[in-house]
Amino acid sequence: MTPPRTRAAAVTTPSPKPPPERLDLPVIETGKKLTGAKREKFAKKVVAAYRTPGRRVTIREICEATGRSYGAIHSVLSEAGATRHGPRTGGAAGQVKS
Repeated sequence: MTPPRTRAAAVTTPSPKPPPERLDLPVIETGKKLTGAKREKFAKKVVAAYRTPGRRVTIREICEATGRSYGAIHSVLSEAGATRHGPRTGGAAGQVKS
């Protein structure tokens, strides 16, 4: 006969996630438009962070680091011609679609 399971035995604690690496990206004020040379400079940094070798940086991580919306980061990546990460595969899924 097996011993009865206790509530504590049935509850598992999720393993802690490793702390995210710091992305060296500028924080942009909410509502502030980026145009011209500033937008190009920002785009280069965002694309470089997104293509970080050995680490899969997500658009959401870039959003958190920069203070920009998902749509704004998606647009910057699309304009720069960056290929999008595939869903959970680690490969490229093709061009970012708008």
